[in-house]
Amino acid sequence: MYTVEQIPVGKSCEGHNRPDGAGFQSGDIQEKEDCGTRRCRYPFLTVPVTEKAPQSVVKQWRDGEWYELISRENYEYLRDSYLRYAGLLGMSVSSSPCGIFGEDIVKVYKAMKALVGDDIGVNIEQDAGRLKFRLWKHLDWRDTTMYYFPVKFIGELNHELRHISATFMHDLMTGNGMNTVLECGGFDYVMEGLFDPGEEPSKEAEERARLRRSYKKGAICRLLKSIGRKRHCKDLARSLDRYKPQNGYEKDLVDLMGEGSQFLYPEKPLLRYAYDPYFREKPEFDPIGLEEQVMVVYDSNDAVTKSLIGYYDSYYPETYAVLPMDTLDLSPDTDRLFSTDDDYPTRFYIWADRFIECITS
Repeated sequence: MYTVEQIPVGKSCEGHNRPDGAGFQSGDIQEKEDCGTRRCRYPFLTVPVTEKAPQSVVKQWRDGEWYELISRENYEYLRDSYLRYAGLLGMSVSSSPCGIFGEDIVKVYKAMKALVGDDIGVNIEQDAGRLKFRLWKHLDWRDTTMYYFPVKFIGELNHELRHISATFMHDLMTGNGMNTVLECGGFDYVMEGLFDPGEEPSKEAEERARLRRSYKKGAICRLLKSIGRKRHCKDLARSLDRYKPQNGYEKDLVDLMGEGSQFLYPEKPLLRYAYDPYFREKPEFDPIGLEEQVMVVYDSNDAVTKSLIGYYDSYYPETYAVLPMDTLDLSPDTDRLFSTDDDYPTRFYIWADRFIECITS
């Protein structure tokens, strides 16, 4: 794991305190894949509502259809969701529309925000033309730490333990929606930095060129790709239980993989906790996605990983990090209150600290 120098902006409920006057917003189809959520998220309202409410907002959904979002149906859905949630809280509230749907939506949004208080964020999102409230709150997560799982250690193990470890890393990665560094948004930038056509020949330049070739088409590339697509053990739990460690390092490694079995193919993968409550359609700088903070790399100390850390370190002051969130979409039939009892991301990073330290020591 690596701690970047800059602290990203964005704390719980901060999104609604930004006086940027952007008004209503809606997300269109994203040009790059959102590897963090895998949920096709399309935020609608993520900033303060302006004093003059919009009377018409027409947005396209992922099915190609265009929808008018400022409508009686959407106002009534939001209103009934608000009334339902107030009832779950045991509060008696009312809503008096003025008949201008844009203003009524603003009014019920403000009422919803006051209802849940400052500790819980409220956004309005679009779902195929339907507007809905989404409640959100940050979960416990180290928001300046990159959890990069190096796989170089696998090659230093004996045949049996190598297969166990490779299978464990495959299951950890695919089960949580993680990528390898090869799919990272900054990878091509880092690769370009390893090549300088005008550089004088030297041992250092030759080593960078060798590393670059290995990442592009060589042994490093093959190892990273194989981790993503191949399992060597049909029954990983049994293989771990039957393996007899040969030394203290192997015992620590096997114990940590056994403990980490709770993170293999969870009901809700880690990267699905990613939610960007401060979404902007065309930001000057894209936020640092959760998929860029948690990934599989080759070596924690090679020039590629170090350059990638430096890249994000310089990038952080201009943007913010997308962090794990607990969310709840409201409807007129909501049957539970919003809760942040889910501690999966917290348990994950506490274990990851120890596991990464073990495989890099």
